[in-house]
Amino acid sequence: MTTNAIRNQSISTPLGTAYSRAVDELMKAVSCPRCECEVYAVGISLEYFVGSIFLALADIEKGTRKPDYTHLAMKQLERKEKIVEINNDKLNQLLQYFYDNGGPIIELPVDEQKVARIAPRYNTLVNDFLHRMTVLVNESCAGTIKADQMETEVGANILEMYTAMKALYREYELRNAFDELIRIRVDD
Repeated sequence: MTTNAIRNQSISTPLGTAYSRAVDELMKAVSCPRCECEVYAVGISLEYFVGSIFLALADIEKGTRKPDYTHLAMKQLERKEKIVEINNDKLNQLLQYFYDNGGPIIELPVDEQKVARIAPRYNTLVNDFLHRMTVLVNESCAGTIKADQMETEVGANILEMYTAMKALYREYELRNAFDELIRIRVDD
């Protein structure tokens, strides 16, 4: 299934349009990265997506699980801020390189031809992740998994996706950026 196909498909969860909007926003923001800053942008968008899912789950909860999901959403925000900080540092380094070297055009490590080759696999990884998220959201809403189990499953799925995405690239900068995203997830 292509990225557009998943965006156009009707996603049914008890979260209703909140989930559909979150998926749509993620799909608009996440494209096959060509440089390390784009890898970090994927991480930022993904943390935002997961945080919005946890907030939506907190909104529909009435009992003791509501604060659990709110707490999980805040953890996503903290991770997102760590990634933003790393991304800003990388952008500042790139800008400094630009100024130090008289303003040369900086070529992206991954060209359009390579993106065209790896984008289908990349999109499959994102779509598989979204399918697993839909299943987890439905299980959570049905009460078959608890908030801590949801957090564990989501974390494992994200780590699996980052690892598979990293394997698509040979470029050091991109592989290193995926390693940073993995490290941030594992360290929390």
